[in-house]
Amino acid sequence: MSILFDENCIGSLRLKNRIAMSAMDLGFTNDGTIDDKFIAFYEERARGGVGLIVIGGCYPEMRGRVWKSIVALDDDKLIPGLKMFADTMHKYDVKVAAQILHGGRSAARFFSKSESVSASDIPHALIKEAPHPLTEDEIKDVIKTYVDATLRIKKAGFDAVEIHGGMGYLVNQFLSPESNKRTDKYGGSVENRANFAKELVQAIKEGAGASFPVIFRLSGDDFIDGGLKIKESVEIARILEDAGVDAFNVSPGWHESPTPILVMSIPRSAYIFLAEEVKNCVNVPVMGGVRINDLDIADEIINNRQADMVSIGRPLIVDPYMPQKYMRGENNDIRKCIACNQGCFDSLLNFKHVGCIYNAQAGMEIEHKITEAKEKKKIVIVGGGPAGMEAARVAALRGHQVSLFEKRSRLGGQLWYAYIPYGRGEIKNVITYLETQIRKLNVKITLNKEVDEQTIAMENPDAVIIAVGAEPVMPPIKGIEGKNVILACDVLDGKAKVGQDVVIIGGGTIGCEVALEIAKKGAMPPDVACFLLKNEIIDKNDLIEHISHGPKNVTVLEMKKKLGGGFGKSTKWVILKEIDDAKIKSRNSVKVLEIRELDSDTHGRCKSAVVFEFNGKEESIKADTVIIASGYKPNDSFAKQLDGKFKEVYPVGDCHKVETALNAVHEGFKLGLSL
Repeated sequence: MSILFDENCIGSLRLKNRIAMSAMDLGFTNDGTIDDKFIAFYEERARGGVGLIVIGGCYPEMRGRVWKSIVALDDDKLIPGLKMFADTMHKYDVKVAAQILHGGRSAARFFSKSESVSASDIPHALIKEAPHPLTEDEIKDVIKTYVDATLRIKKAGFDAVEIHGGMGYLVNQFLSPESNKRTDKYGGSVENRANFAKELVQAIKEGAGASFPVIFRLSGDDFIDGGLKIKESVEIARILEDAGVDAFNVSPGWHESPTPILVMSIPRSAYIFLAEEVKNCVNVPVMGGVRINDLDIADEIINNRQADMVSIGRPLIVDPYMPQKYMRGENNDIRKCIACNQGCFDSLLNFKHVGCIYNAQAGMEIEHKITEAKEKKKIVIVGGGPAGMEAARVAALRGHQVSLFEKRSRLGGQLWYAYIPYGRGEIKNVITYLETQIRKLNVKITLNKEVDEQTIAMENPDAVIIAVGAEPVMPPIKGIEGKNVILACDVLDGKAKVGQDVVIIGGGTIGCEVALEIAKKGAMPPDVACFLLKNEIIDKNDLIEHISHGPKNVTVLEMKKKLGGGFGKSTKWVILKEIDDAKIKSRNSVKVLEIRELDSDTHGRCKSAVVFEFNGKEESIKADTVIIASGYKPNDSFAKQLDGKFKEVYPVGDCHKVETALNAVHEGFKLGLSL
């Protein structure tokens, strides 16, 4: 059996395995209370085999509330809800902790209804409101709110407390030299900056008892100019271990950091070295996390002694039963988190509760239960994209006889193109999982089959699901049929070669992704870069230039004011940064008028001129290749053709309305559940 499932201890607390579910805002509460929806979400994860669940972050006082849906720990009236949660988790031999998170200057007045506080009066980069620097007496008052919050969770039956000392929140604001400019005993040296955290730990230990475990969430590196680096974080860890911390949970960065932390383009386990550095210097357990979506990786981390436990969050949103499946050797049945943030982080930013791109039950555990169908039906599904496959999966689980037809030689639909561009490879996990499941459920799959009305009639179905997806939008541009003009999907499919000078018409998700794919062609491979850097053959700045882009010249023309329309809030800024790093040029707020063929050059190569209007003036760019990436429109003609021809006909996914992959999968799920 994997070492992940060995028993482990945090202080006096015994854990059944080395897998912890990290604290996350779920968006389920507006008043700080815990309700049935909250408990149902975590109960599913407890059933799935995780050893420790940390909820939060939870605010100890209203001034520390950073978002509307944060769980509260500032009143005794909250104890019954907390107790109901703890009691439910304990039924599954799962231990529970609450993470106390005081936002400090990160707590905007909109949510906290009060002036923000911090170590110094330096504003948060995004909020721009100068916080009130806490006096020494006020620091004691804040510490008391932490102690009171800890006593409440202890009374409710919680097994431990986690202090959030990272990510740019209040405790981190004292620890980090970027945000702490004090000259008293709480500022200056590392030892002084650690005093607030040290006194916090000592007060909790004194109030809750020395045996009540304290976990400390530590930023190994702030990823901010002038912020903490790993050497200082290690010094802080030593100080806090002496103060009584029983375990550290080491993570990277601040939310306002220019370095990405949560997106799929980050290599798996890229930041585990931070936990390893801390582990090498302390004698208490250390958890490592971030971008660990595969328990094979987690097992390797523990075996390599880079951490004692793994702390994972989003992978347990997408698959609550990940630990159990891994323990049973059912790796192919695990939904692997793709770090797209569509259903989780982006939902929270849009004031919705947490969900998942390809687990429609996440956050809907009470509402979305898959039950056996009372009337078994014969169902034909036309189209093997995400909506069609998910509808097939759910319908088959409910006992229906399902046949799926796909005109291509592969399943996946538009997702096939989505995972090809640079940094988007995790998306393939969605296709792999859905295809694996429908094959296991004996869905009859027919590939390379163009379906017509007669084909469906021969199956004699009770219901027909049309999931044929979308088709590219061809804008009304003169010369769009020219020989140098190709579709973005043909580039990603490898059907079309691309010249040296490339113009892409359309700067939404498709345009940006194909631009990155082309610009990265010919970039220096990572192993070559490491070799050259290690042997001091190349300067670091030159190296970055070589690995960021290849030799092609790429320009994106977009009619809107900004590129990246269609990307979620948590991903868009990273994509735009990658576009900038790859030296991709863009012209926004333009209207493309014509693609004009030019005479061949001296090498016999045919070039084109893309003519566009900007601010009322006509301009043009020469190109060897012009790529159309103007989006997609519903391919609804077949569904309309079948309307009234069969008893039940259901269009689903992009052929009904072009939206995100999340919408397609969730529509497929709901349809499969309704039949």
